[in-house]
Amino acid sequence: MTFRILFCMLLLPLGSVHVQGAPAPQAADPAVPVPAVSYRSVFADLPTGVEAGREDWKKANNEVGRFTRGHVDILKSEQQQAAPAAPAATPDTAPPAAAHPHKH
Repeated sequence: MTFRILFCMLLLPLGSVHVQGAPAPQAADPAVPVPAVSYRSVFADLPTGVEAGREDWKKANNEVGRFTRGHVDILKSEQQQAAPAAPAATPDTAPPAAAHPHKH
C-alpha cells in the first residue's frame, strides 16, 4: 500500500468523530424552540381596482336568471339596449320615395 492510502485510512475515523458534534434537536421534544410561522396571503400580489364596485350577488343572480334561453336572450337584450328608439311618425313628414333616384 502506498503511504497516501494508509494516511487516509488513519484520518478517516477522526474526521467522522469531528463531524458528529452536538446531537441534533429532536422533533418530539417540546422544549425545542420552533421558528414563528409567518402568514402571507396568496392574493396579496393580485392587481386591485379592477372592478368599479361590488354588486349584490343575489341581485346579479336574479338579473341573469331572467334570460331563460341563455346567451341568445342576453344578445337580444344587448341589441335592444344599443338600438336607438325609433322616432314617432308625424303626419307632416314626407312618405319614403318609391324608386331609387340614382341610375345604376
